[in-house]
Amino acid sequence: MGGSLKRYMSGWRLFWLLCSLIFAQKRDSLSIYYGVLGKDTRFILQKPSPQVLDSLRRGTLNGDTAAIMALVEYYQIYELRPDSSRRYLELAVKKGMVEAAYLLGVAYLRGVEAPRRPQEARRLLEEAAEKGHILSMRVLWEELEPPDSLSPLRKPVWPYDARKAFFYAMKAAEMGDKVSMMAVGRYYGQGKGVARSDSLAYVWLRRSAERGYGPAAVLLAEWALERWQAPAEARKWAAIILNNETSDIDLLYRAKVADYHAEVIPRWLNYFRRSSGLAEKIWTGPAWISANKAHH
Repeated sequence: MGGSLKRYMSGWRLFWLLCSLIFAQKRDSLSIYYGVLGKDTRFILQKPSPQVLDSLRRGTLNGDTAAIMALVEYYQIYELRPDSSRRYLELAVKKGMVEAAYLLGVAYLRGVEAPRRPQEARRLLEEAAEKGHILSMRVLWEELEPPDSLSPLRKPVWPYDARKAFFYAMKAAEMGDKVSMMAVGRYYGQGKGVARSDSLAYVWLRRSAERGYGPAAVLLAEWALERWQAPAEARKWAAIILNNETSDIDLLYRAKVADYHAEVIPRWLNYFRRSSGLAEKIWTGPAWISANKAHH
């Protein structure tokens, strides 16, 4: 009976660990958030020996941050003891480890396997952002950005601050983060936290799209048609999504709609122009679109 129970518990732990690894990329997961943890290969799908654990604990006493983060992972993923995992995470923060500040900040922000402490979360994330941690900057601008429309179902974690959101998005964009580049383009296009500038919106959205970020390409296609009256430009960016077999279904739908209207609307407008005795027209958009093409 004891042997059967032991085998059952061992199988249950392995099943739980596999589920943890499968769902590790969930937004609210502390265990492997954006792939920060999971780097230590000494125990993957198996429990480390007592000797290895003793070695890691001795390493933590000597201030070894790699050993500290390995124990964070061990208690989080294998032992399923988030409190113990968080204590080692707090120790890593005290040792100045930027990734640990980010992870602990996210845990406090979401209230996942940790008490919900929004102000402490912001302090940790801002501390990591000051040290150039791009993912911390992303979380900050995402949470600080005022929504396009207010909803009673969504309560802000911190008071909205458009200028601060733009600051962190620009900082990350200048470091080469394509997601933040799109955010900067949106902010310029909407006048959110910064004076509106369609030309700068185009520049930043294009930089993001050229680095392979699909949402930026779709937004370029939509704005090129709706705002800037440049159907050929709209079709060019829509084609990038439509020709990509791995594009998300939502992006494919939006790109298809933009491509269809960019083809049909000019044709119908020119039909009515001919019916009125007017010459056909080619819509090329603002001059700064052509200038940016020449620059590239």
